[in-house]
Amino acid sequence: MDRSPVFSAIKALRSGQSFTQADVTAIDSLLDTLGIARSTGTAATATKIGLTEADFQQVAAALGCTVAQIRAVWEVESGGGWFSDVRGDILALDGPGGFLDGPHLPKILFEAHIFNRYTEGKYRASHPNLSSARWNRKLYVGGQGEYIRLWKAMALDRKAALLSASVGGAQIMGFNHQAAGFPTVEAFWDAMKQSEAAHLKAFAAFITSKKLVSALRAISNVAAACMAFAKGYNGAGFAANNYHVKIAAAHAKYS
Repeated sequence: MDRSPVFSAIKALRSGQSFTQADVTAIDSLLDTLGIARSTGTAATATKIGLTEADFQQVAAALGCTVAQIRAVWEVESGGGWFSDVRGDILALDGPGGFLDGPHLPKILFEAHIFNRYTEGKYRASHPNLSSARWNRKLYVGGQGEYIRLWKAMALDRKAALLSASVGGAQIMGFNHQAAGFPTVEAFWDAMKQSEAAHLKAFAAFITSKKLVSALRAISNVAAACMAFAKGYNGAGFAANNYHVKIAAAHAKYS
């Protein structure tokens, strides 16, 4: 059983304060006494967070598409939804029981132009690496370093920051949380930090909401056939990033 909801609930009662290691040890001891199982170890983590072929098959059947079509999108968007060996400096940012605590975290990309939009440019001058009037590729640091950017933005405006990052295997933006099936952005992030199966479920909800199922079903080894999905999913700039070409190549790999 995952204990993070317990820690999150206690942290909320403490007005968001992070836990010390002594706090974590004491809470774990109490949970052990109450018989609430601890989920630890590499094998348990891998089972919990990963996707199986059966997971892809189930969602493909529900959407009326092929596994190859979903996996092509998965590979192009994230190449796998998790960082399974989280850097120590990332975990140390808000300490045990914090937002970034855990043996694994979903892949993210923080978008400065979206943060700028939701904060109405308030931090553009003081934090130009976090808030930008326009999309700027040079602001990305990549990999787990994106969590440092997210954490710094959360310190300025938590909700705006959470709305401004794409998350997980399908890299769904936080501001699309409702289309992905979550009433709040906090609920979206809670689920995205739990399992890649949750990413897949959110992906299915999202493309259904955005009426992209037919475009997904049209994905093939031919780049032109992937254009409708690439445009609908990644926006008007899809061609500049060759998303349709990348999706076609990935589809050829899995078909």
